[in-house]
Amino acid sequence: MADLDYKILKIIYRNKRIAKIKEIKNALRLDNYSNIRYSTIDSCIKRLEKEDHVSWKKYRNISLTDKGVNIAKELIRHAQLLEILLFEELGLTAQEAHFESEKFNLLFSCNVINKICEKYKHPEKSPCGEIILDSKICSCIE
Repeated sequence: MADLDYKILKIIYRNKRIAKIKEIKNALRLDNYSNIRYSTIDSCIKRLEKEDHVSWKKYRNISLTDKGVNIAKELIRHAQLLEILLFEELGLTAQEAHFESEKFNLLFSCNVINKICEKYKHPEKSPCGEIILDSKICSCIE
């Protein structure tokens, strides 16, 4: 899964699982993706729709499918658990750990993420205070 795909799934998930392209563009701008064009977002949404992660009709809201919700939750969980690892083992601040975990969480397998979760005894909150999403199974795409 491409980094932009992940960012868009996360934005839609955190926006009550529904969003418009303009809302996605604004959220990406706040996340230091200011040069992303609408056509690039449009292509990404089409790719996510083809993979059954989103449901979308042009000029309408984009909504997550059940599959999209599961993927978004799992990818957010990956970042949250990596955040804990970076905070605890490397002594990064909560903010630094959050920022860094977002950069490379797609590189780790579900197996590694689950081991981090076990190592820290299935934590309920990340260092930045977010509740760690519950994931009974790993549904990520490796």
